[in-house]
Amino acid sequence: MPLMLLPVFLDFFHMGLAKNAAFAEALRLSNGKGIINIGSGTHRTKWAHNIAETPEILVNIDIVLDGAPNFLQMNVEEELLPFNDKQFGCAFASHVLEHLDNWEFALNEMVRVADSVVVVLPHPVYFSGWICSEHKQHFSIEEVRAIAKLYPKVQVYC
Repeated sequence: MPLMLLPVFLDFFHMGLAKNAAFAEALRLSNGKGIINIGSGTHRTKWAHNIAETPEILVNIDIVLDGAPNFLQMNVEEELLPFNDKQFGCAFASHVLEHLDNWEFALNEMVRVADSVVVVLPHPVYFSGWICSEHKQHFSIEEVRAIAKLYPKVQVYC
């Protein structure tokens, strides 16, 4: 592998490990109440498609029309989630918040509808998270720590 491709490979390898660990934690935290999958993204990756079809996922949400089971199309940074407080055991959002202008609104809604929340963000030190033109937010290590402190029921994976 050419030396210049090594950082990109390591970034994607690390991203896969973080996503897998985060989803395993979401499954553990769901406590039989199920998971709401925010930003299901089955139009993007096979991994996202597999997550969306996991039996514990009760609802898949994305802004883009998606072929996921139990799918609801909506804009999570502008619309209230149409669910009761603490209806789900866990809310799972992998690589969603960095795409939102109003990420606090979306995160507050996830906290409202689920007992626990698991969020995956691009790692602050990896190059790919900073160059993606679709990213509206770039979370520093300090900001990731602040989210975890402000939201005790939210676990952040990078």
